[in-house]
Amino acid sequence: MSLFHTPKFNFLKIILYILITIIPTLAISYSLAQNEVEETEQQYKIKAQEYANYHAMNIENFLGETIGRLEMLATALKIHHNNLLNIEQILIETQEKDSRFSGLYWATPSGDLLISTNPTTTQVNVADRSYFQEVLATENTSISGAHIGRVTGRFIITIATPIIESGKAHGVLMASLRIDEIEAAMRQLTKEENIKVTDPSGQILIDVGKVNSENRTVHYSFDISQVPWTVTAMLNSASKNIFHHTFIQYMIIFLTITNILFLLAQNLLLRKKVIKEKEQTELHKLELIGNLAASTAHEIRNPLTGIKGLVKLLSEEHSDKKSQTYFKVIQQEVDRINVIVSELLVLGKPTAYALETCNANEIMKEIEPIIHSEANFMNVQLSIHYTDKQLPISCVKDHVKQVVLNLAKNSLQAMPYGGKLTITTEKLANTCVITVVDNGIGMQKEQLNQAFNPFYTLKKDGSGLGLTVCKRIIETYNGHIMIESVPDQGTQVEITLPLSIE
Repeated sequence: MSLFHTPKFNFLKIILYILITIIPTLAISYSLAQNEVEETEQQYKIKAQEYANYHAMNIENFLGETIGRLEMLATALKIHHNNLLNIEQILIETQEKDSRFSGLYWATPSGDLLISTNPTTTQVNVADRSYFQEVLATENTSISGAHIGRVTGRFIITIATPIIESGKAHGVLMASLRIDEIEAAMRQLTKEENIKVTDPSGQILIDVGKVNSENRTVHYSFDISQVPWTVTAMLNSASKNIFHHTFIQYMIIFLTITNILFLLAQNLLLRKKVIKEKEQTELHKLELIGNLAASTAHEIRNPLTGIKGLVKLLSEEHSDKKSQTYFKVIQQEVDRINVIVSELLVLGKPTAYALETCNANEIMKEIEPIIHSEANFMNVQLSIHYTDKQLPISCVKDHVKQVVLNLAKNSLQAMPYGGKLTITTEKLANTCVITVVDNGIGMQKEQLNQAFNPFYTLKKDGSGLGLTVCKRIIETYNGHIMIESVPDQGTQVEITLPLSIE
């Protein structure tokens, strides 16, 4: 059973899915939804503040206008302070014309009501009212708290202003305002908000508008300057619904994103798995080839040696031209088999070679005449550049020669109509770099991907083991070989070998 299909792997896959998708999605969605709720509640709070200020200003304007009207009336009544009939008539007419007044009264400094626009059955005295005592003490207009009127029996507030003559209060003009009338006026101005007006004791004086108490509410309170009242505006907040809606919305979005990321991660892991399996397959293939080469190479070479000797003897006995042609072909094919067997041996199990430290420049100079000869034969211009720095590498000299000669041969064969071959050596950091560049026919991308595969070749008489052997040799010395190629422009092969540290 594959590791990727075991119950343990499936459990780890579920854990990974939860860590990559579910937990981040829930955390981010909750955070963003909570932030959305806070922003919404702030907006509702600002709106509640606007409503509270609006209604408080209306109450203040209402009281201010009422006080102004009452003080003007008090000034006008000064000329009639001894004519109670005239004063009563003026007060009755004023109440009929101004709906804000539910009752107008004239009281003596001792608190007895002399005139009332509302009918009274008994003598009424208001001297014990705190607002009345404040008027006499300060000789300024005073506003009472909410109370039950002694004349009407209604829930009212009273505004009192003194009648001053010669620096002395000769009477007090009072006006009662029905709170239910104020409430009715406020109700007409109320929209979605609930407005409550409370006094310092917390008693609710006015309550207009409806707010569902089951829903979350946002409050804002505003104090009225002219009376000790507080106006509180309340709004139903949709934050609960907003949280659920936003949370689900973000959860869908981020669940989609995280699932895509999870699938990409899975795809990446699968690609790595495929690449790893491919590498293991290649290693297994090379191992099989190596085992095959190790077990059969000597068995192949023994009969080849016999064949080669017999061909030589026969060639000496049959000297005619036709026979010699056949013997030559047989000899070439035997030599070709020997080359293939040698390459197979390189692919086989590592052999205990005696490594030595050699200068890469010196190795190149030893094979330069061979490359020059081949280049001249192929009508190719050869250019070899050596670095002036020492390039000590730990290797088997013949192996490095074999690699460079193989690459040079490939480049020459890629330029059948002539061209230019450039070989350079250089030192980069702690490595030796050998570069072989030609301007031949180049390779397609598909061909480049298979260049190091065993038995892959584009030549009619090629074994397909040349580059495979080169790669095996270079990797044996902990080096790297890399090919870059462009069709119809040429190919560059770069060999990197670690420098030997003595």
